[in-house]
Amino acid sequence: MLHSVGTVLLAAAGGALATWFALRRRDSSVSPNNDEPERVTRVDAHLASSSVGRPTPATSTALRRDVQQRFEQREAKFDLEMLDRLLRDIRDLSGADETIFWRWVETRQALVPSSWSTEGQSRPAHFDVRAWGPLVKWSAEERVVQLAGDINGMPQLAVAPVATDVGIRGVLTMSAAAGLRLDRDSAKAWVQRFSGQVASLVRLFELRRDYGRHMRRSEALLDAVRRFQGHRSTETLAQTIVDTAHDITSSSLAGLVRWNATERHGVVQAVAPGGEIDPGFHVTADTIVGRACIEGTPLLFTAEGGGLADACPYGGLPRRIGSVAIVPIASAERVIGAIVVEGPSAEDVSQHEVRNLGLLAAVARGPLEVAWEIEEVSRRARTDALTGLANRRHLDEQLRRVVAETDRFGGASSLILADLDHFKSINDKYGHDAGDVVLKHVAQLMTDAIRTVDLCARYGGEEIAVLLPQTSQSGAVELAERLRSLLESRPVSLRGGEKIPVTASFGVATYPAPVPSGDWLLSAADKALYEAKAGGRNCVRAVNPSDVTADAYKARK
Repeated sequence: MLHSVGTVLLAAAGGALATWFALRRRDSSVSPNNDEPERVTRVDAHLASSSVGRPTPATSTALRRDVQQRFEQREAKFDLEMLDRLLRDIRDLSGADETIFWRWVETRQALVPSSWSTEGQSRPAHFDVRAWGPLVKWSAEERVVQLAGDINGMPQLAVAPVATDVGIRGVLTMSAAAGLRLDRDSAKAWVQRFSGQVASLVRLFELRRDYGRHMRRSEALLDAVRRFQGHRSTETLAQTIVDTAHDITSSSLAGLVRWNATERHGVVQAVAPGGEIDPGFHVTADTIVGRACIEGTPLLFTAEGGGLADACPYGGLPRRIGSVAIVPIASAERVIGAIVVEGPSAEDVSQHEVRNLGLLAAVARGPLEVAWEIEEVSRRARTDALTGLANRRHLDEQLRRVVAETDRFGGASSLILADLDHFKSINDKYGHDAGDVVLKHVAQLMTDAIRTVDLCARYGGEEIAVLLPQTSQSGAVELAERLRSLLESRPVSLRGGEKIPVTASFGVATYPAPVPSGDWLLSAADKALYEAKAGGRNCVRAVNPSDVTADAYKARK
């Protein structure tokens, strides 16, 4: 110990002298006539001689339980090596056979040997547990110094509690079968001084570990913030959040849900690869995720804790889950979403990782809220308020895109225009509110009947357009006929029980054949629709190739 302490003192003294001479040189160069140079305190000297290296930036994976455990295990190994050195110095100074630091384990209410002076041994080699064990425990419980044995006035055992400002940390023992090199009074005094040194070192280890945890957490969260920046779409932002949630936990699956607190309904925005739930899956209030969003508090379920069994957090088909955590994302006293992680075993998701997810949710809230608000504004600008279908503006944009893709990749694309038959008479007979119900009814039926790549839009009034990428004329006519038959078979039911029959006329046009120009597609479908109305309504008509001329298909105003 004297050697190690001396080394530290020499290093500190060297740093202090170097700093003092540097300050003297600086003072003499600035003010050569200054007879009273600024005095250098030992605190200034210590700070000036300290060298703090820049910590390695941590990625978000540093928050994972297994990563943090590996890092702290490496730190603990280094700490114990330092403590072993101190115990060897204490052994040599006191003449002990062995010195041991017994760590107090709160969860077990027991003392376990944490570090000892005997080299090359996996356990203490010279301590008589049967004879001296009760004294060690008594010293910890009562926080008193104990001496035992007496050989020519020299105790065989000296025991002192190791306590810091935050509580008991363990016990220090010095033992020698032939007696220590100290008399009883000296042994009592020195064991207390030595235990104070051990306590200081243990406290430094604890502070460094806490500091390291905070630093890694801060660096990892900064890494997450950087990952969340610069995304041009909500899809990529949502996927980045899911990937980060997967990185910072030991879970096998992760997902992000967007929640509508008013409607008590959510939609899966993104999932980690391998998940059984796809983006777009609807999440209801009676699911585990729905419950967490409604309550606004994080939930953790494990198979061991019960309440999980065969289930699906999102409400899908039941499957075996070992653990699942749902952490709501709250903004302005309302929940806007939730991060969900799960694993096949009960140990995959812990309370520690739930806290990490809470930090991630807090960091992700701002970017998500902005992105979703922009998306909502954009959606409203593209959507018809009554039916929820795309509006005319969005249809025109998508029509240009589909035509361009057809030119680039080949194939054919089609457009269907539908007009509700005798819609004015429906408004006149049942009222405009009933007319709105009919329009929403038709919009829902047609939306449910088309592919996800197709676009259903309200073209104007009672006209509805269906844009079909990579669809031939025969395929478009077949779909139009199915839609016509579907509307005819599903009358609208009013609240009073009265039913309104609904039919529609359909016009079909296809690019590049028979319509050779994408600019003519709307006019061509409209002309075919006019022919369906002239043919008796409630029917489908397609463009006749022989009628395709530039004069016949001028842009519709």
